[in-house]
Amino acid sequence: MSIREIAGKMVGFGLTAAALIVGGILVLVGPHAYNDYLNVALGVMLILLGLGAGGFGTMVVAGVVLDARAREREARLHVTPRQGPPSLPPPWGMGDIGRPGAGNVANVGDEPRGGGSVRVMNVVTRNIDAPLIVGALIAWTIVALLIAAPR
Repeated sequence: MSIREIAGKMVGFGLTAAALIVGGILVLVGPHAYNDYLNVALGVMLILLGLGAGGFGTMVVAGVVLDARAREREARLHVTPRQGPPSLPPPWGMGDIGRPGAGNVANVGDEPRGGGSVRVMNVVTRNIDAPLIVGALIAWTIVALLIAAPR
């Protein structure tokens, strides 16, 4: 949960809501013509928009906080408790996996086993495609502007 993100959202939504509410109040209180009936509606709408922006900002900040808490909960390691000592390894021979000296742990420098061999892989990437497309679009725009220009 980033304090900077939360503070930025609070300041942004808070300033927007405050500006709308203050603007609505100033519209209602300020001078206007006696037959200006839209002035009251405008002031009320600005105040309602300010309250809506403040409520939406509160929901966004609460959503960020709740999402961060949920991510934190998911990231925690959860180990199911066992009753009693661990059981014996399975009978089909997987008990030696990962134990040094058992014969099936590969150390660095061992020869490859299993009939496989080391192979070199070659990948070619071209990073010129995007600049070529952008350049073609710019050229197309320039030509279209020159053709459509009044003479």
